[in-house]
Amino acid sequence: MELELRHLRVLVALTDSGSHTAAARVLGVSQPTVTRTVQQMEAIAGTPLVQRGGIELTDAGVEVVERARRVLAEVEALGQDLEGRGVIRLAFAWLLPEAWYRAVRRSAVSAGNSTAISRVDDPMAALVAGTADVSIHREPLPRPPAGIRVATIGTEHRVLAVSEYDPAFPTNEPVRWDDVARRPVVVNTVSGSTTAESLPGGPDDTQIVECQNFDEWLELVASGEGVGPVPEICARRVLHPHVRYLPLLGAPATHVQLAWRGNPTPASRIRSFVDAAVTHPLT
Repeated sequence: MELELRHLRVLVALTDSGSHTAAARVLGVSQPTVTRTVQQMEAIAGTPLVQRGGIELTDAGVEVVERARRVLAEVEALGQDLEGRGVIRLAFAWLLPEAWYRAVRRSAVSAGNSTAISRVDDPMAALVAGTADVSIHREPLPRPPAGIRVATIGTEHRVLAVSEYDPAFPTNEPVRWDDVARRPVVVNTVSGSTTAESLPGGPDDTQIVECQNFDEWLELVASGEGVGPVPEICARRVLHPHVRYLPLLGAPATHVQLAWRGNPTPASRIRSFVDAAVTHPLT
């Protein structure tokens, strides 16, 4: 028996839905078909992929599911490319530049494509896994993974987010970049625009409070655990009753980058999206 796409689809559906019955419902097949297909795939692999008596994956199953997701994403993308049009899947961690996205979305539609956006904690991971075609990043990307291409699409000025009750910043007066480290600095280590290394004093001279997504970052700032240099778009778009945004003088701009899957060359629908994305300014 040879491995077929139906085997991959069943195993991924089982993993995502949480039961054989739910997977069967999603796929439009019977529950015994799901069970039989998984057993066929295990026979092909020569090793169990699902723990007996449950739906938990074995170590081999985890690896197979990860690769299956990439294969299925590639097959879907190939089908769209053969049809000459399709969906461009855009992943982002927080706050898409609104005017920029409206412009590139219009360009995609005029080219016969559409866009689908997804908010994820790690857009690069989505890109590598094949669940996204392009992604927006404000964190530095000095060495993107193999097969991923990157271009800077613009810059954003920074402001300083502080707690409404932070005694170190009792007024709304501007703050100098060199003075940011007078308080602990909250750093989103996965998708944040500020890294510990980029701060004026560096990680050795600054108390760092780490988190892993934007929501955590916002609540840590609001609670007064630290301050956060952040692009000015946050001051316009993110209102929190316990957060103030102060002008930040002398701070380096945030570079907004677009990453896309380009191995060996990007599909035509992605190329047209990238061309529009790097042409339209952020504001």
